[in-house]
Amino acid sequence: MIGLVLGLIGSITAWFLSFEGYLPGDSVVRTWATAKDRPGDGKANGSRVDGEVAVRSRFDAVTGFGIADGQDGTKLWEFVPPGRAQICGSARRAGEGVLLVAYGTESSATTSPGKGKGCSTVLAFDMKDGRELWSVPRTVSHGRFPGDGFLDAGGGLAMIHDDERTQPSAEQEARTPGGNRSLRALDLRTGKARWTAAVPGTCGAGETFVGKDQVHAVLACGGEGADAPGSDSGGDVEPMAAAFDRGTGALKWNVPIDARRPVSTDSSVFIESADPFVLRVVRSSNGNSGEATGTFVSFDQDGRPRPGIELSGDYGQIDAAEVVGERMYALAWTYHKGRHYRLVAFDLETGAEVWNDELDEPAAGLAVRGDRVTVLCEWSTQASAITELLVYDAGDGEQLDERHFREEAPSGHFFEHDGRIIVAGASGDHAFTAFERW
Repeated sequence: MIGLVLGLIGSITAWFLSFEGYLPGDSVVRTWATAKDRPGDGKANGSRVDGEVAVRSRFDAVTGFGIADGQDGTKLWEFVPPGRAQICGSARRAGEGVLLVAYGTESSATTSPGKGKGCSTVLAFDMKDGRELWSVPRTVSHGRFPGDGFLDAGGGLAMIHDDERTQPSAEQEARTPGGNRSLRALDLRTGKARWTAAVPGTCGAGETFVGKDQVHAVLACGGEGADAPGSDSGGDVEPMAAAFDRGTGALKWNVPIDARRPVSTDSSVFIESADPFVLRVVRSSNGNSGEATGTFVSFDQDGRPRPGIELSGDYGQIDAAEVVGERMYALAWTYHKGRHYRLVAFDLETGAEVWNDELDEPAAGLAVRGDRVTVLCEWSTQASAITELLVYDAGDGEQLDERHFREEAPSGHFFEHDGRIIVAGASGDHAFTAFERW
């Protein structure tokens, strides 16, 4: 009897130590964190990892931190825009160790912004040491800052989407064949002009993404009100999916996103991947509940659409997704006294589910690296503390590892680097925190 009680106590103790991250083989421990950040402006930061450097961009600075062994998040370099200028955009990925950012001074002007106003300068950095490689002016038509997606880096190219000019003569010129010169490619290392994309004259360019063989873009095409996707240009304008030759900028194809039902300019269209070309199309959303209607649409190299994947289905409401090859891995939730998540793998060629695993706790983020899918989970449906790490086989969904954070992770936005988990923090917190398995 005493042995049974002692065994029970031992089991409970082992479970508690494992759950709290104090049992070897079941734990994730913090190894370092960057210095505490300054208070932010309430806007999202940009975070990326390339090589041995993690870079954080925010409204007032771009900062590089060393993440190699022995550097432990040490600040390596920092760029502060001149005067009262602010960082107004950055490429969401670094191409070949080069980071693109834009800066300028915002004003409320809706017409000609005046000298030095608007998001008017693009700058390229070497991520390793913060060296400024080149800078070029960006054409602006007003003083307001643009949204995301007007910069991209990859395949040796720096893609810049300029504002379209608003003078009547310039608008007429833009609508002649080859007259729309708003999307251009530069050499990523030198800034030398490579080509200007052959955007159709009745289209406006939106988000751009460089692929292995093609440069993909979301265009808004139609009548005289055509502008960037997401604008209030009118019912005669429709978002389109387009591809340009990566070597010359020639238009290869420009097709409707949905061949049967036009996508309105009120919809949100995001590029999820370039290889293959995958769009997330959100036709409507509820900011309170988090529910949304729409589709993930993918295209082959010739612009032919493939079967779509609905944002909401029997698997639940897709929250986060990542595309790797011909698979899309997604976190989907249903609601019953809190969100309950599943990890789902889809085949992009057919749109069908490949595997579907139920998660015990709410998911906060995922990342796919090689043949592994890593998910960070919250403590429970009633608590947002991120305390659990799960690893799955990307091929068949088999769970390979389950570990618990000794100290909770600051967010669900993370990167994997040399066996460590590098987690990005919010404004005013540590820019990056590193964890390792123990």
